[in-house]
Amino acid sequence: MFLSSIFRDTLAGVTDAVIELYNTDGSVGAAKGAGIGAGIYKDNNEAFATLERLDVIEPNTAKQQEYADAYQRWKANLSL
Repeated sequence: MFLSSIFRDTLAGVTDAVIELYNTDGSVGAAKGAGIGAGIYKDNNEAFATLERLDVIEPNTAKQQEYADAYQRWKANLSL
């Protein structure tokens, strides 16, 4: 999913989070995240140091209101 620029740009904007895209698959990312939680790695930097970072996606603050409006329309349609 993160190979789609539309998906990752929207996710970054909706969550107001910076997304780092690494040259790996989801299973390695999940294992690294579990290693951080289990204390095997001291932090994100140590866990992901051996992976190639492909991109950093910053939230597009100009679109956040558009996303919020779309979410409200979606919620309103759920109750129809």
